[in-house]
Amino acid sequence: PSAAAAAVPSSAAGVESCSTAPLYNFTQLATVCLDILIQMAEFFPSRDTNECVVRPMPKIKRALTDPALLYQIVQLLLTYDPSIVQRVATLLYMVMQDNVFLPRLYLSGVFYFILMYNGSNVLPIARFLHYTHLKQAFRSAVPRLDSQCQSVLAPLLPEAATFYLEQYGPEKYAEVFLGEWDDPEIIWNTEMRRHLIERIALHVSDFTGRLTSNVKAIYTYCPISLIDYPELDNELFCHVYYLRHLCNTTRFPNWEIRDPVPFLRACLAAWHEEIEKKPPAMSVEQAAAVLGLKTGDESWREPSTIRRAYFKLAGKYHPDKNKDGREMFEQINAAYELLSSGAGAGGAPDPKRIALCLRAQSIIYSRHSEELSAYKYAGYGQLIKTIDMEAKDTNLFQQTKKSNPNSTKAGSTKDEIGGGELLSAAIELANHTLMSSALNAEQLRRDQGLEALMVAFDRCVPMVTANSSQDEMAVQVCEHVCNCFGTAAAFEGCRARLAEMPTLFGNLCRLLQFPQLTRLGAAAASCICSLAVCTLLQTQLFQAGVLWQLIPHLFHYDYTLDEGGVSHSEGTNKQTLANKLARSSCEALASLAGFREATPDNDGVQNSLKALLTPYVCKCMRTMNNDVVLKMLNSNTENPYLIWDNATRAELLEFVERHRTNNGHTSELFGAEFRLSVHAKELIVGELFVRIYNEQPAFTLEEPKQTCVDLLDYIDKYAEELTGRRKNSGQKNGVNGTNGGGGDLLIDIDWKAATACGSSIATEERVRMTMQALATLIENNNGVEMLLIGHFNMLVSYLRARLYPKLQFSALTVLSMASSNRECVHDLATVRTCSAIFALMYENENAVAPSLRALTALAANGQIVKEMLEYGGLLYILRVIIQRPTDASAALRLSAAELLAKLQADKLTGPRWQRFLIKFLPDIFADAFRDNALTALSMYDSTTSNPELIWDDKSRTAVKSSIDKAISTLAERQKMDDDAKWDMSLIGGEDWCAYGDSASGELVVAGVFIRLFIANPGWTVRHPTQFATELTERILASMRAKPNTAAAGDLNTLTTAFVELVRHHANTADRLPAQGYLPQFCSAMSSPSAATSRAAILMLHQLAENNSCADSLCRLPCIDGIKKCMESQPTLMHEAAHALKLLMKRNGGDLAAQMLTTGMIDFLLLVLGGRVDGANSPAAKACITEALKSACMDLEKGAEISALLEKSTVWAQYKDQRHDLFLPAARTAAIAAGSTGVAGYLTEGTFNPPPISNVPPPL
Repeated sequence: PSAAAAAVPSSAAGVESCSTAPLYNFTQLATVCLDILIQMAEFFPSRDTNECVVRPMPKIKRALTDPALLYQIVQLLLTYDPSIVQRVATLLYMVMQDNVFLPRLYLSGVFYFILMYNGSNVLPIARFLHYTHLKQAFRSAVPRLDSQCQSVLAPLLPEAATFYLEQYGPEKYAEVFLGEWDDPEIIWNTEMRRHLIERIALHVSDFTGRLTSNVKAIYTYCPISLIDYPELDNELFCHVYYLRHLCNTTRFPNWEIRDPVPFLRACLAAWHEEIEKKPPAMSVEQAAAVLGLKTGDESWREPSTIRRAYFKLAGKYHPDKNKDGREMFEQINAAYELLSSGAGAGGAPDPKRIALCLRAQSIIYSRHSEELSAYKYAGYGQLIKTIDMEAKDTNLFQQTKKSNPNSTKAGSTKDEIGGGELLSAAIELANHTLMSSALNAEQLRRDQGLEALMVAFDRCVPMVTANSSQDEMAVQVCEHVCNCFGTAAAFEGCRARLAEMPTLFGNLCRLLQFPQLTRLGAAAASCICSLAVCTLLQTQLFQAGVLWQLIPHLFHYDYTLDEGGVSHSEGTNKQTLANKLARSSCEALASLAGFREATPDNDGVQNSLKALLTPYVCKCMRTMNNDVVLKMLNSNTENPYLIWDNATRAELLEFVERHRTNNGHTSELFGAEFRLSVHAKELIVGELFVRIYNEQPAFTLEEPKQTCVDLLDYIDKYAEELTGRRKNSGQKNGVNGTNGGGGDLLIDIDWKAATACGSSIATEERVRMTMQALATLIENNNGVEMLLIGHFNMLVSYLRARLYPKLQFSALTVLSMASSNRECVHDLATVRTCSAIFALMYENENAVAPSLRALTALAANGQIVKEMLEYGGLLYILRVIIQRPTDASAALRLSAAELLAKLQADKLTGPRWQRFLIKFLPDIFADAFRDNALTALSMYDSTTSNPELIWDDKSRTAVKSSIDKAISTLAERQKMDDDAKWDMSLIGGEDWCAYGDSASGELVVAGVFIRLFIANPGWTVRHPTQFATELTERILASMRAKPNTAAAGDLNTLTTAFVELVRHHANTADRLPAQGYLPQFCSAMSSPSAATSRAAILMLHQLAENNSCADSLCRLPCIDGIKKCMESQPTLMHEAAHALKLLMKRNGGDLAAQMLTTGMIDFLLLVLGGRVDGANSPAAKACITEALKSACMDLEKGAEISALLEKSTVWAQYKDQRHDLFLPAARTAAIAAGSTGVAGYLTEGTFNPPPISNVPPPL
């Protein structure tokens, strides 16, 4: 504002002093005036701070809007002065904002004048054009401008330029307007700007000529004809792109496409317009007649002549001057624009422009496929016509002058497009539309598009040869057609239509013959994958020989390419393309066979592939990815499922190549009869190479259960031949027997016309190998043994195949493995297994170990435990145990001993086992086997003499002789009759035992030799309670026996053993009170028999030291018996007195009363007074003294007893002193350690001293 204010007085001063020297020239004065106007316009904006339009319009803008002033300002642009032009553009931009005169601004000629400016300060001009060019009430009468008629710049600038101005804004447009640009969105350069200026200058030349003579002349608007730019000849501008540049993917590989849907719609419209191209509605002659031009000579075509005729008529019929002249005025405008633009030179559709439209659509679909997937393609009618016409063109493959889609120069409109490029572009577009939305295939089918594609396919396939390259038109057409058919195959209607095209399948096979055309081959293989969803199409392809074409590609795969860690791409590495083709071929084969989820099973293809590629590879094709399968096929492999190496590959490829190159049908089975020569030497059961599996037992099988079924079927097939067992058709439980036929059909995998693989191997060896494989299978796969249920009868029959020892051993191994399963053991209990195992143990030493393992496992079943005993299992087991101890036999003997222990532990049959066992071995061995088998064996092998066992070489020899004799007889009987059972009565009677001589002359109670026990009383017997009970019973029986009998003669020995037992094992007497034996001992003390009473008092003397027994005796009438024993056995006075002392110390029961009633006190005083013969033991007197003192302490009778004793003079000699020193000293052991209390058998000491009492004497 300050600069503008300062400019005003300066201007005034300049006027006042103009007579001297002017301050401004005209240019400077004009710029000052324009600056003032600009400042005034700035002071009065068209909108307020809230961006609301100000009304009424500011006066300054309203005044400048007057045409008389506005036109004068606009015409300042013709000065071409940079400062003036820049200010005029700025002023017009400000004045026209929200101006009601804006739609009529173009009448001032401002757009002509402003574009004639050739300076570089065009940013204000760009702002002005950006704001105003779409707001003019301007319409073009030229049809080709209908789409551009909204912009007043349409006749002046290329359509791309007006879009660029609107899309990118004035700043970016100003940059483009001054520069050199050549890309899909804008083509503009200095030459085009110069051409624009020349054309506009020519158009306004009449006015500029007048303006120089009259500066106040006002421009009368005259529409300019469309300016054609030579640089844009043959350029097709669609939507916002020049299609030739957009399709030039070499220069512009990834040019961003905005608004793909409108762009696609525009391409379709341009395509349709090109196809339906027609001459203009008004011909050139009619236009000349409208303008009143005479066409007699060529002068009427001059632009000046046309322009003068237009001005003359336009002024006459302008609606402002002639109300009825509007219609004529419009015709005059249309005729003028038609003649001045040359739009009347119409022509036929241009194939090149059509091809550009097609390629542009392909680019849109390729880059925006997902976005366009929701739209149905609207151009199939035109597209199919184009494909059909081009495919039927007889000159399709003529190499005419072609238009390179990547050319950087626009050619002539008369250039022809040849070599099938239009066909290639059309089919490529069809492919892209289907890839974007598969549903388009249905519309394509309804419009007969599949038939048109097939015609093109039939034309191009024969043109593909071994010398063809990937860039050839025929190759590209075939590739796109394959992709189209592959997409269409997803629909049932399309598949039905394709099935009616017989040449399709042969064509696909032919395209797979050229390994150098990897992309084409991959497309054909992918098409085959899609077609394979239909059984009919599968069969047609199969019968066309597609397998012969696909299989060779599998062996062009190189798995090291991906594993090598080197980056690669299809564009730079041929092996990458070969790998892609191999993957596609593998997928096609899998689909044809029905190995994919959406494809039906095809038995014919599967049989052929199993024969050609092996069943295992076919299974991998179903379950694994293609890379794994291809790596397997191109590697050397030997595993239980596959033998594959260079030789097998060469053999297969030679067979395939012979059929692939033979035009005749040499194989009606299409390869299903093929067999690899290496398989003839192998035993194959199911899908398993048995030899290799036996060599690789750790190999993990994929379907162990099915393999187990196959192995069992094979073993059962030869059971009758090798064992004589007649087959039972109802034996198999849920297992499908597939090898029911005769001969050596070993490969049970549905291979047709199979040869006798492995027939050079003997039958028994094949079965043995199969059993070995079965055992390995069971060992390494838990739960598989369940499948043996129902087959054990057959397997057991092999145990009896004595002519084939190896078979027996293998069958035993299988049974041993199966016996770890409870259900299997339960089933084995029904088939009489044990007798066969026992016979094998007896006849084959090598079978002993697995037999014992099997029997140990079977021993878990009670029925089998019983069966073992019935069939003489005890003899067979003992035969192993009694072997001479060696390193080789140690493990076997231990296993047999453990088995025997397990059999004895059976709840039902175990006691019977023990009862029969002690017929051959002493009782202690039965317990020893249960407690510790290793210790039992050591005890068996050693020479022993202890209270529980007398064992030496003589005993072992006797036992071994008895067992050998018995088992020999039994084995011979069972060899003749499998059902022969063991009869113990044939060996001996009820009292017979094999070791009887070793125990002759010995007194044995509960398995304890009494003589040796008395000699070694510290021995810990195995069953002390049982021994104590039976020993007590024997003593009581001896007491009741008649004198001078053997039983009565053993009383003294038995009593000594009892006393030593209780003395050294005090706990053994704890249960005697509860068993009711103490009252009988008390009665025995009163027995008139000296031997009986003596035994009774000795036992009482020892029992009194046991707390339980002492408590019980206190409640029994035992004092009278003790008194009688003292009287009758004075030599045992000390023992009786000691027992009395112990009893009286407990002060329990009515012992004190018994002392009074039985006269015991008086008798004891007599003993103390020395008046009883033979009873002068000081120790006895000391015990009696203690007993009497204890009696005096009784709560009930103590006072009475004390009073009675006080009357005795003898008692006075004893009552005041202790007599412990008269008692015998306790025996002391060299080592003061008691018994361990453990039945250690061989480790038990030979002597233990009596226990030492740690209780101090009473005070």
